[in-house]
Amino acid sequence: MREPPLILIVDDEASFQEIMSIKLKAAGFEIALASNESEAVRESARLMPDLILMDIHLGGPSGTDAALAIKQNLKTKDLKIAFLSNLKEPWPGVSGDKTGIAKTIGMEDFLDKTEDLNVLVEKIKGILKR
Repeated sequence: MREPPLILIVDDEASFQEIMSIKLKAAGFEIALASNESEAVRESARLMPDLILMDIHLGGPSGTDAALAIKQNLKTKDLKIAFLSNLKEPWPGVSGDKTGIAKTIGMEDFLDKTEDLNVLVEKIKGILKR
């Protein structure tokens, strides 16, 4: 892991990207941004970030599709990805523990966007230590 760790925030909401960027930079992280699936896939391969925070509901293809594409690429398959969403049921037709579902499909975790930002930062630090 590089120092400071690089986090790629993938979200189609510019205001959320800005808020998370400010908070994570203040916590000592380096930040890169992507706002759709193609940018996420391209930037993950180019930057090889220490963690990707992937919004599930992107405009167009879903964040789940982007995360799976990243995991299927030989270069980026070992990157850490945590889903990030405020949806109660992020995967239509699939119910259960969101963290468990995320881990079942090869991701590190599931984070709730509505959680306190300080709590999110601590969870992100925990993911990076794994």
